[in-house]
Amino acid sequence: MFWVVIPLEERPEQYPSPGERTENGAPAGPARNALTEKITGVHDPGTGEGEGPGREPPGFLDLIYGVFFDPAGIFRRVASRPPLLPAVLIFTLVNLVGAVMGVLTGYRLTVPGMEDHLGMGWMMKAAAPWMAVAGLVFQYLEWFVFSALFHLTAGLLGGQGRPVGVLAVTALAALPSLIMVPVDMLLMLAGVRGAVFTAVTALLGLLVLVWSVVLVVMGMKEVHRISTARAMGAVLLPPAVFILTGVIFLAIFLAGLSTFH
Repeated sequence: MFWVVIPLEERPEQYPSPGERTENGAPAGPARNALTEKITGVHDPGTGEGEGPGREPPGFLDLIYGVFFDPAGIFRRVASRPPLLPAVLIFTLVNLVGAVMGVLTGYRLTVPGMEDHLGMGWMMKAAAPWMAVAGLVFQYLEWFVFSALFHLTAGLLGGQGRPVGVLAVTALAALPSLIMVPVDMLLMLAGVRGAVFTAVTALLGLLVLVWSVVLVVMGMKEVHRISTARAMGAVLLPPAVFILTGVIFLAIFLAGLSTFH
């Protein structure tokens, strides 16, 4: 009896591609991320493989356009590849323009009155450049402190992002304040002063603040891969703690003053 041995063609072991399913039948790669986002409402940028635009860090103009017209999309790209240097440049330019405009506005509104009544216009002229520099330095300190607090709070709420991503998000959230520049300029050229100027700038400033907070919440959601509610908590808790602490200290101070009367 003869046995005929026919060699079988060896087939390479098959592995699931990022768009296919794993051995246990679960989606893999981007399909898994899409399913997770659909169920939980939390975007998972993953490793960046096969995600198209997420692999390329957004450029300077991309960041400006995205913040104003596509914040969700641009923050997904920021979460994948945080563009810290362009974000810092944008933050610096925005605050530099704001500081210069603030000094010009303050000079236009206060110096004439001080020259007429107090003769102290020269003091404001000499202090204006230093006020602009001090304001810019304060903006940088505020940026670092609040970014650190947002990152810490998001981590306590289950976030998994990186500090560099939070810094980029908070820097880009300053862009809406550019709207104040043309408004202040128009009010100055129109000769608007006093209570009307204060009311208009205060109302617009409040709207810009709300807009910036919304941008930070959207960015924290993408960077830390958390839900919208947790992102809101991460952004709103630190200021709330500061305000509550200030109210408590003020109450203690006033109570102490009342004991002397």
